[in-house]
Amino acid sequence: MIDGITLFDCTIREVGYQTGWFFDPAFLRDYYRFVEAAGYDYLELGFFHNPEADPGRGLTRYCGLRTEELNEVFAPTKNILKLSAMRDIQRPLAPVGPRSDGVIDAIRILTRSKQTDPDVLSRHVDELHNLGYEIFINFTSSGHNTCEENVAFARLAKKLGVKVIYFADTESIFTAKYVADALELCRAEGVEVGMHLHNKNGTAEELLDVAWAHKCRYTDSTLLGLGGKWYDGNIATEYLLKHFNYNPGYELTRLKTMLIQQLIKYNEHSAAVL
Repeated sequence: MIDGITLFDCTIREVGYQTGWFFDPAFLRDYYRFVEAAGYDYLELGFFHNPEADPGRGLTRYCGLRTEELNEVFAPTKNILKLSAMRDIQRPLAPVGPRSDGVIDAIRILTRSKQTDPDVLSRHVDELHNLGYEIFINFTSSGHNTCEENVAFARLAKKLGVKVIYFADTESIFTAKYVADALELCRAEGVEVGMHLHNKNGTAEELLDVAWAHKCRYTDSTLLGLGGKWYDGNIATEYLLKHFNYNPGYELTRLKTMLIQQLIKYNEHSAAVL
């Protein structure tokens, strides 16, 4: 946490679309150390996808079934920075084991806003809570939501005991008014809102500044602003580091170079769509 803001680095999950979620273990460990030193709270690894529905991907695509391998990669390095992964409840799912069995601390439930079934979402929240995980809910394609729909999502989250929800600008259509309204209306319901901003049209930084002006305390970023299934980009981790007056020095240059090398090395496995 930096200046009271909880930060997720989503580089591994988002850039995974371009590498097929293949990454060298040495890069994963080095990037973990880098993000922790920068003051982030969570490093998001990938998904709990079912390999029968999406075969041939790398380690962090199947976090629910590769617990031992994830433990081998991160256990020697893991410290106070928490690890998270996403559970897409509208796609074929693989089992999730107890939090105590692995290195993953938090799960962000991904639900497409217009496809959200409150009963289904409730079952997943209860299941993951019982397994010991921290829970967040990420409503994707949120830019199409009305104010009334966002308020309803906040009320649902509060009923389920989830204190923080994220609105993802999947199509890069958020406006400054949308961001301000979402934060203020949901906070009035007792639920905090995090922003996951994509950057197809170059306005993500402007929108994040609006969010901060309205006391947003949860946001995401990726190294170099890379990632996304449609190469839609994200808030750059470097933008946040500069905002918080943190200069990581040469280590930032080294990690950016390593990330580019990962993109080149595993490009043939890309799941991204231009």
